[in-house]
Amino acid sequence: MLISEQEEIAMGGKAFEEILSKSKVIKSSPQAAAVERVGRRLSASAGKPNFKWEFVLVEDKQINAFCLPGGKIVFYSGIMPILENDDEIAVVMSHEIAHAVARHGAERMSQQQLVNAAGNIAAVFLEGKSQQTKDIFYGAYGFGAAAGILLPYSRKHEFEADYIGLLLMKKSGYNPQAAVGFWQKMKAMSEKAPKTPDFLSTHPSDEARIKNIEKRLAEMN
Repeated sequence: MLISEQEEIAMGGKAFEEILSKSKVIKSSPQAAAVERVGRRLSASAGKPNFKWEFVLVEDKQINAFCLPGGKIVFYSGIMPILENDDEIAVVMSHEIAHAVARHGAERMSQQQLVNAAGNIAAVFLEGKSQQTKDIFYGAYGFGAAAGILLPYSRKHEFEADYIGLLLMKKSGYNPQAAVGFWQKMKAMSEKAPKTPDFLSTHPSDEARIKNIEKRLAEMN
């Protein structure tokens, strides 16, 4: 890791502010309340007291969700009709929390050697002096095209986030078995839809993923 967690959290907070300034946040609705309720319950089990958790629902037809460093989680309204209950919301929420807890973005930045010994990428980003630095940050944390498009993590990171998510669900009192049904449902959607749903393009759902989840669930029992 070539970037400290403190720097990572600070950058995540700044990016979150920027993203929300360009988004319409849904504050008073049953769906927004569900996102907040599930997020609070899962984050209490995440073991990150230094994170300042925030859970928001924004108006966007994309079927997607993401988490920035420091516990800043955004659900797009487009994904909510697919989530039938709190357990399914927890499948998505716990997966995104897992990316932040495991520091997958910081690992990707370090692997790409985008943080060099001579420069302080966090300081430059926070001062708002470099769009290039912002682009580097967004790219490492799964964003592209000025944070408008979510990009996939590696298969290793996805499988790890799936597993951590299952553990968080179990610890928080949600049903981890819901993950199998959710990903099977998403897989069926991808087979029927002429265009792959956004959430599947950033979180590849395939037989290997579902089998890995089933294997992990068997190990947990």
